[in-house]
Amino acid sequence: MRTWDDNRQVINEFWPTEWKPEELKLMHEDLSPLDQPTLYDAIRNAKRKHDTPFVHLKWLLDEYHDLSSAKKHALKATKPKEPKLQLNIDDSRDRTLCEQFIGYIDGCDPEHFPEVETRVLGKVPEMHSVSAIRVLAYARARLLGEQTKFSRVTKDGDIKSLNYTKEGWK
Repeated sequence: MRTWDDNRQVINEFWPTEWKPEELKLMHEDLSPLDQPTLYDAIRNAKRKHDTPFVHLKWLLDEYHDLSSAKKHALKATKPKEPKLQLNIDDSRDRTLCEQFIGYIDGCDPEHFPEVETRVLGKVPEMHSVSAIRVLAYARARLLGEQTKFSRVTKDGDIKSLNYTKEGWK
């Protein structure tokens, strides 16, 4: 088990300096109450990062706090993940709902779009999300005259359209 005296000796070996009495007192007050094995590693890390003939108390404290935080983070208990929602969607039911919604949309006026959207989204647990997206895209095109475009922002800041095919998003 490392002690404050051991760590003070390491500091003196890494940075052989004539310490003034107030500097020694401050170092002792700030460093002696800390976890000494962690402080030892912090001293070594400070030397690796700051290979100078002198040491700053701040360097040691910063390294100590970084190590201490990393240790606390590593020991932090993780919450158990909740089980993934398993939806068993019947394909024939999905197809029936799509057909019913398309028929319903064909009989609607533009002011009915919010109602259509609410109804379709209410049936998402019974139908595939892709089917719901397609039905809503049809409703937007038929009732609002809008073409739904899925897109992403490229590295250049441009917008690239994404299309859904049988193979997935492209």
